[in-house]
Amino acid sequence: MQRNTFTLGLIVVLMSAAAVAQMGPPSPAPELKKLDYFTGNWTIEAAIGSGPWGGGGKFTATGAGEWMKGGFFLVSHSEFSLPPEMGGSGTGLSVRSYDPDKKVYTDETFNNDGRHEIMTGTVNGDTWTWTGEANYGGMMIQQRLTLKVTSPTSYTSKYEVSADSGATWMPFWEGKGNKK
Repeated sequence: MQRNTFTLGLIVVLMSAAAVAQMGPPSPAPELKKLDYFTGNWTIEAAIGSGPWGGGGKFTATGAGEWMKGGFFLVSHSEFSLPPEMGGSGTGLSVRSYDPDKKVYTDETFNNDGRHEIMTGTVNGDTWTWTGEANYGGMMIQQRLTLKVTSPTSYTSKYEVSADSGATWMPFWEGKGNKK
């Protein structure tokens, strides 16, 4: 009896493996093609306004984005610089993709000071809008990054924060990204 159960189990596993092999590897969602815009080498410059975070200043970043093998994830490595009272310079890693079930783009960012932020994005024409929340010094804030494509090699950006669940937004920076 035990031998028959084992044989039946083995047959089911082999048939399942054969069915998966016949289906072939999964293909990336067509929506992922829109993320091609962010491949390559980019520079970003932005002016940070004054606010509860300090007197403001300049934000700069350089980044390089490329598709991970398979075409499901766009991986970007970056270096950035903020005014010293806002953390100074650092490095980051971002992984972008598309969630076909939720019909949103996803972005997970990790940086050298231990931050891990998750945002979701939508694209409407030439405008990308990324939203999420982050913990800054024990305070949860909403964040919104709007990128407006101005050419195949440039975009304008506006990053805003909200401490009241998105009822009011405060501009944090406005800037521009350029592809090298």
